[in-house]
Formats: sequence, structure tokens, C-alpha cells
Amino acid sequence: MKRKIKETTFKEYTNAVNYRIVPVLGDYQVKKLNTLLLQKFINDLTDEGLSPRYIEYLNTILYGALDAARKWKIIQTNPLIDVDKPRPRRVEQKTWSVKEMHIFLDVTKLTNPRLYALIHTALFTGCRRGEILSLTWDDLDIENQYLNVDKSLIYNKDGYKFSTTKSQSSNRVIKIGDSAINVLKGWKAQQNKMKMALRNSYEDLNLIFATQTGKPIYPRSLTTEFNKAIKIANVPKIRFHDTRHTHATICLEAGMTLKEVQERLGHSSIKTTGDVYAHVTESMKEKSVDLLEKFISK
Repeated sequence: MKRKIKETTFKEYTNAVNYRIVPVLGDYQVKKLNTLLLQKFINDLTDEGLSPRYIEYLNTILYGALDAARKWKIIQTNPLIDVDKPRPRRVEQKTWSVKEMHIFLDVTKLTNPRLYALIHTALFTGCRRGEILSLTWDDLDIENQYLNVDKSLIYNKDGYKFSTTKSQSSNRVIKIGDSAINVLKGWKAQQNKMKMALRNSYEDLNLIFATQTGKPIYPRSLTTEFNKAIKIANVPKIRFHDTRHTHATICLEAGMTLKEVQERLGHSSIKTTGDVYAHVTESMKEKSVDLLEKFISK
């Protein structure tokens, strides 16, 4: 396949396979892949909040591999044929305003300290769910105020795996401020108390955010917990992935350049950042013109 496509396209395929397909389906023999299993794979991607377009992209890669197996007589039929895929519609991005963000954080701080620290980190870094759940205390540089992102948590039939990030550009170091540092320091103190109380019952993987026994948090459990907290805080419902959009939107409105936001989010191309947040950049252009008019009119 590599000889038939561009080198950059091959790298994109490889990243998608290694990040999304192999961690979940890699332990199965091709003959064991059936429609029910593949339907669950697609459903889980949808539940995670991935766009139908990206899911279709993964489906195309997987379909090609399975069809090659069919041609080579490894399997009789392609089990992906009968899998229902999400409709190719554009998912509406919902974001919180700064006021709504603080309402949620203020309420959650009192009711759920772990979730408070986790969502605070998501809102102040723009990390993806899998990236947040794979963070260890070694990834946090308190002195220099950096957060290192170089892995992602994924669950498959055998349990959890720490996989590579979505792409090479997703491996990044994010600068964080005093508020994020203080929240994480406060959470670490609380987590240490839990460890002391549980002692040998706590499976210490050095994760910043873990279950009460130290194990990785199941992504769907986090989504359920997040949705309940939204109801309690009485703020507009958003997906967990929308905390990433909220972060990017606030960064742009605060005056960060598109390039800076691209690097914080780990987008491989500034075009991706520009396309996703076009509505924000258009608003910024209008403000820039207003400032120019006021300056020239002096």
C-alpha cells in the first residue's frame, strides 16, 4: 500500500491504525472479527465524541484491510459491510462561557474534588479525554509550570492500555499557569491521603487521575460522572470533548494567536485549527477592524 500513496498519507494511516485501531482490535485474529464486535468499536468511537468524518476515515482504513483479507481468502466476507456508521453530519460545537465554566468548577469543587481537578485541567489545557486519563505525576513540571502530553488511555477487551497519542504533533508540552498548578497540587495532597488510608489496597500507577483504588478511570464512567455534575451545576450540557473546544475558544478570545492554540491542542496543521475555530477567528477579525478604525480616527 505504501508504494501506491503519498508518504504523508501513509504516515497518517499508520498513526490512525496505531492510535485508534490496534489498541482495541489488535489482539484479535482477523477471523475472529465479526460484525457485532466491529459495531461496538464504531459505537465506542461515536460515544467518545469523535466526528462522523473521522470515524468514516477509520472505517475506510479498516474496510480496506479486511477486504484485502477477503481477497486473500483469509476470511470469506468482510464483516464491516453490515456495520452501521454515524451519519456524516457536522457535530455542533458547544462551549461554555467563562462564567459558565466557573459556575461548574465552583459547584464541583464542593461536591466532587477529583472531578473538579480533572475538568479544571481539561479546561485549562485543552487535552483530550484519553490524554487526561493517562497523565502521571511525572508529566507535571511544577517548577517550570509545564504539562507533558505523550500518551493516551484506551480500553480494549483485555482492559486498559497506554497507547501513543493521536499523531506525532499531539506529543506536546503545554504551558500552564498558577491556577492550574495550585489545583493539581491541592488534588495531589488529597490523593495522598487516600493512598495512606487504603495502603496496600491502592494500586499506585502514579496517575494524576485514577479510581479510588488507583486504577485508570474507565472513559465512559468519566462521561457519566461529568454529565451528572453538569446537571448539579445547572449549566448547559456539553460533551467532554467540548471542554477542549471551550479551552481553544477562550484562548483565542483572550488574544492567543492561532499558531499558539494549534500547538496547545496538538493539531498537525494550523489549517485544522483555523477550520474548526473559524467562527472565533471571524469574530476576532471584526474586533481587530474596530480597533484599527478607532486608532486611525484619532
